[in-house]
Amino acid sequence: MPRRLPVIQSSPDEGEPRPPSHWVAIAAALALALWAPLVLLALPLGRAIAARVAGVDDVSQLATAATTSPALRAAVAAALIVPVLASLALAAGATGAIVGRFGGRAGAREAVLGCTLAALVAWGMSVSGGALRPWPVAAVTALLLGALAAVFAGLGARIGRRRRPQF
Repeated sequence: MPRRLPVIQSSPDEGEPRPPSHWVAIAAALALALWAPLVLLALPLGRAIAARVAGVDDVSQLATAATTSPALRAAVAAALIVPVLASLALAAGATGAIVGRFGGRAGAREAVLGCTLAALVAWGMSVSGGALRPWPVAAVTALLLGALAAVFAGLGARIGRRRRPQF
């Protein structure tokens, strides 16, 4: 007959719950961690869609094809941008849902602040690399990324809060 050890009942000491301000940093790190692989998938997808819209077989011919008409240029730009924005929306929504569900006293405000911070950090890295020139393009990009991250983080946090267990 196997010998069994007695089970000692002890409650785990969880300590104090995290203050809501900690969840801003957690949300920013989580949003960047989720967005990085999604954007790596979105970039080639955008190039493939843009090549199909422009009617070229090779992506290297995309720049010359986009200069033929302003309408085609706008369509190619949209095809390149929309998958990246969709990946940000997905990452921000998932981050908001996680913060809303597991954040304790933290909620939509902390999720929105964290995801906006993550979007602005990614924007800052792009600007420092010289990707967003001239400055009006950089300014509009910052506003667009920040607003998109804030909206979807808020929506995700509301969904996550509804999924909290009721005691």
